[in-house]
Amino acid sequence: MDMTDAEKEERLARQKKELELKEKRRNSRLFLFFGSIFEIVETLAVILLLFVFFSFLIFRVFKLPEEAAKTIFQLCTIVSFIGGLFLGFVIYKTFANFIIEKFNLIDKLSNEVLGHYSKRVKNAEKEALKK
Repeated sequence: MDMTDAEKEERLARQKKELELKEKRRNSRLFLFFGSIFEIVETLAVILLLFVFFSFLIFRVFKLPEEAAKTIFQLCTIVSFIGGLFLGFVIYKTFANFIIEKFNLIDKLSNEVLGHYSKRVKNAEKEALKK
């Protein structure tokens, strides 16, 4: 059974589209994998920096009595952890958006990833919904 030229072209176009989709998925997975590793390391660094900062303030700058310092140190440890998680997430999202824009990854990543990180894609979707 012979295929006509139109069928061959359609088949080649379909194969090319499937390959592009697979490449976008692979690129998206790599982006998310390395982004997650970056987020974990960066969040731990932010938590550590906040912990050191509050410790410095409590024990070196204010020189509080020992009992008060213990209580405040415990509260600051909790604030360091929760604040570090929050700041780490905000920094990660900002950094991911910067990387997408800087290296022009919009056409190389899947729409799900772009919708989550890229402000340009989010704004375009909002404009489309308004129309």
